[in-house]
Amino acid sequence: MRLQSPGASVVPVLSVPTLISGRRRDAPPADPVLRAYLNEQLAAATGLGEQLRRAAAMEVLVAERTTLLRVRREVGADRAALRTAMRRLGASTDWAVVGAGWLAAHASRLSPLLHRLPVVDRVAGALPATHPSREAVVEALITLEDVVGGLHRRAVAARLLGELVARQGAEWTAGVRGLADRAQAQRDEVEAAHRRCATPLLNS
Repeated sequence: MRLQSPGASVVPVLSVPTLISGRRRDAPPADPVLRAYLNEQLAAATGLGEQLRRAAAMEVLVAERTTLLRVRREVGADRAALRTAMRRLGASTDWAVVGAGWLAAHASRLSPLLHRLPVVDRVAGALPATHPSREAVVEALITLEDVVGGLHRRAVAARLLGELVARQGAEWTAGVRGLADRAQAQRDEVEAAHRRCATPLLNS
């Protein structure tokens, strides 16, 4: 029996099931192998965003900046779709793995040192002497090739993920199933930017 002082209001006591009934329950933990794989893909997407940010900031790619920034926004949205899939599949985020992916992409900023290598110097020397920055063109080409490689990897992985989530039969899977086609379209756009950047080499 509950004692109540005169004039005091009665505070209803809610059971634990009542408290959580309106909250979305977490999915059961995913298989550790699946969790590890999805975290590697999340890390790759994080690094890809950093590579695109760096490419868009290059002066020699100023004509491609609008395209590169738009692709970066799309990659960010696709990364969010991947995180949604991970939550729905019960795969928690391993921030150590994601952070390592970001650091690896950030470390690639050291690539300007490559122009000191003789092989790269020979390629840069093939450009017209009047070009404002021969080394910058070589650096931009290498950076864009890294991005193209990352987008190809993401398209391949996205096809696998699309097949995986298709078994869920839920509405949220629609966005995930479209990741592969979007990655392929983004790759085509960056490849076109790469070819335009390479024009001085092709015309030398």
